[in-house]
Amino acid sequence: MNSNYILLGLAFALCFVLLSGCTNTAKSDTLSTGTISKDKNSTSYNPNSVPGSSESNSSDQKSDTTPSTTPESEEALKDTPGAVINTPSNKRLDLLPLGDGKYSTSPKVGYIYSCDTQFNGGGAFKDGPWIEGSVWDPSKKVTVDGAVVWKNGKLTITLSGDKRRIVSNDLPNHTTGVFPISSNDDAYQYDRNPNSIKEQSIDISLAANPTLVDNPSCGSGTVGIMLSGVPLFNGFDAGGRDAVAHEIQDSCGGHPQVSGQYHYHSESSCLNDSGGKATHSDLLGYSLDGFGIYGEYGENGTLLHAADLDECHGQTHAIMWDGKTQVMYHYHFTEDFPYSIGCFRAKPVSLGAGGGESPGGQMPPPR
Repeated sequence: MNSNYILLGLAFALCFVLLSGCTNTAKSDTLSTGTISKDKNSTSYNPNSVPGSSESNSSDQKSDTTPSTTPESEEALKDTPGAVINTPSNKRLDLLPLGDGKYSTSPKVGYIYSCDTQFNGGGAFKDGPWIEGSVWDPSKKVTVDGAVVWKNGKLTITLSGDKRRIVSNDLPNHTTGVFPISSNDDAYQYDRNPNSIKEQSIDISLAANPTLVDNPSCGSGTVGIMLSGVPLFNGFDAGGRDAVAHEIQDSCGGHPQVSGQYHYHSESSCLNDSGGKATHSDLLGYSLDGFGIYGEYGENGTLLHAADLDECHGQTHAIMWDGKTQVMYHYHFTEDFPYSIGCFRAKPVSLGAGGGESPGGQMPPPR
């Protein structure tokens, strides 16, 4: 009798164990197929992964070893030579990779296809604390003091047939810093730019509707003219370093070179751009090949970075061009190097004697 009770108890225990195993197996199968209750529109949803695990349900799926773009990972990477900090979509970066020496002998995304490969000019003599290893922090960078008003600035843009004529004296329609940089200016600790802003003579004719070429052209020095009447130089200083990071500009992002030519190396905060908030950036200037240069925001107001653009720092889609919506190629500014034009997608013109650069260029004269 007692033995019968013992056998019956063992049988119940065995059934309990078997049933528990089956239940756990069922739960595991549910998780591994990704059919858990979760919003599939969420960017964190992955139907192939098990929550709380790094394992994948797909045998051929490779693990993502790309560094995180959180500030913590940027902090860890910033002192690593050659470190690459990923660009998050539509988000400004806290730290920007330095563009020092990022020139190429053919078009390449994130580089400047430079006609010059030897850089012997001057520039800022000391790195500021905003430069840390292979990255720099634009929020910590100083600017040249002052708010000089230029009342005699001149700019005319005339469209006639297939040509767009731009005439400027390079005195901007916004204030500038005081140059030469004063010894009382905190910028003087890093950059002692001795040059004064002087009136120039710029008179160029660009193609009103430029045609893309099969092989982009290299460029150096001046790459465009902005709607402020100020020339745009590429992202290098005369020493082949990242000019925006190393050299000190005024609050509008400009400074003069040895002949007194005031210029930018990146998008000036004093240019009017209504882009962002689902709106494409405005036209801010013209490249020497005739294509338009727009602000940092692309279609639907998306903040752009170098990785979003082609090897010349541009893209093709519908834009406003001479009062009409047209699908055409154009360049964009970005917050990261090379900041603007990396090469020319159409044949560039020369600024001539008044501008100081030849087609495709010469580096800005050393200080």
